Amino acid sequence: MLKNFSPDALGINGRQSELIELALTYGFRGMDIDMTEMVRRSQRTSPEDASKYLKAAEIKVGGFELDIDLNAADDIFTSQVGTLHPMAELAGSLGARCAYVRIPVASEDTSYPEFFDLQTTRLKQVAEVLSGKDIKLAIGFNAGKELDEGKQFPFVRNTEGLIALVRAVGLAGTGVLLDTWDWVVGEGTMDQITGLKVEEITAVRLGSLAEDVEAGKATTTDRVLPEKEGAINHVELIKHLASINFEGPVSPSASSVRYKGQTRESTVQRAQEAVDGISTDAGLHVAPLPMELIEDIPYEPTPMG
Repeated sequence: MLKNFSPDALGINGRQSELIELALTYGFRGMDIDMTEMVRRSQRTSPEDASKYLKAAEIKVGGFELDIDLNAADDIFTSQVGTLHPMAELAGSLGARCAYVRIPVASEDTSYPEFFDLQTTRLKQVAEVLSGKDIKLAIGFNAGKELDEGKQFPFVRNTEGLIALVRAVGLAGTGVLLDTWDWVVGEGTMDQITGLKVEEITAVRLGSLAEDVEAGKATTTDRVLPEKEGAINHVELIKHLASINFEGPVSPSASSVRYKGQTRESTVQRAQEAVDGISTDAGLHVAPLPMELIEDIPYEPTPMG
């Protein structure tokens, strides 16, 4: 597993160099990056210049969000797939492990069966472009209860629908974005997770449902940093992932609304402590933070001349 820092998943933004520094400070070996911005930078200067901070830090690229609207009109979607080619080229050169996409929560004009077929076809197109550069596709859904209000045709709103869609795509390198907050709010169970093959899980996001909220009424702002226990026991989940040799990115997540007034550093530190605590209880080795390594070096006074 790759201990991965996802700024988006924590509601954090900043310059790439600042985010890389946060990742390194808190012991993350991987990091999600804004690949759309990386492409723009590489076009203004060069791919080497755009990626110089990443390469200097020797941090792995866990993944990146796809700038693709799976619910767009045909001509717009085709154009978006066209722009995916240079993005995949650059991401592949950086060793990116996967790309994330979330399926639409609803459709205004297409019923579930027709929309399911459309999404399957479109996801296959996206996956085929990525696979040419050895990049996996992680497919997720949004379980927040506010998102499909007023929509005529709700689409995938639970884990059962997500798993069915991913299996319908049926391409190697395409799997589930296993987001434990969405999993809980989307009526998912641990048994469903253990029923997935390791190749059906592309990436993992850890997040817990706020204690004062019922799953059936949860909105996207009700996500807090991952706790060890809950509707999904994160310690048992990490144990399971280790037992099946899952090697993808594992990222802590939270809604920034729940951590208003905190600095970026404070949020990232709490996220690091949460994921490290879960991993330790699951029996995994957790590498010390860089500062801890420095503090472990015994103090030796400078000899007097």
